[in-house]
Amino acid sequence: MLFALSTSHEIGLALTGAIFIIFALASSFLFPRFDPNFPGKKGLRWYIPLCFVFFIAMMSAVLYFGREEKSPAEAAVNPPAGTTTTGAVTSSGKYAGGNAAAGKPLFTAQGCSVCHTLAAAGSTGTLGPNLDNIADYAAKANEAVDDFVGEAIVHPPPKYVPPGYANTMPTDFGTKLSTQQVKDLVAFVTSK
Repeated sequence: MLFALSTSHEIGLALTGAIFIIFALASSFLFPRFDPNFPGKKGLRWYIPLCFVFFIAMMSAVLYFGREEKSPAEAAVNPPAGTTTTGAVTSSGKYAGGNAAAGKPLFTAQGCSVCHTLAAAGSTGTLGPNLDNIADYAAKANEAVDDFVGEAIVHPPPKYVPPGYANTMPTDFGTKLSTQQVKDLVAFVTSK
């Protein structure tokens, strides 16, 4: 979860946690050293409310600073300018503008047909997932199909891989292929 937080949220959560831990350690080790009867009958009147305040502060910090960014489904309600919507999931448009006809020979040249089944390519590979079901995989990952395919090519593994497949997708397509070639591959794989 920490990797999903912005730096300011990480700092806020860390500071609140540090204050809470310092209070807990002082209550356990430091205060009893000065007063063996800590908190005593008199001290309970201020100690219990103070503990409650620290507890509420920590829980509030977790709720406030631990907020994650909106999910793709929530972002689809108010898509950013320049994005298109496919079904219920918003596409970033990052992989739009490809040429499916140019993507077909790339699919074969890059060895995709060896691993994947795709009717449009006439391939029957079984090492990787069946790309004829790519829309279902994207839906399970809660992503637009073009974003799902593009990210699977550039930054494998994808967010959803059907059970039974090892992660054997090459990791160098993001550097080996041009941006247009990736878009062309996405257009071809997502064409019906």
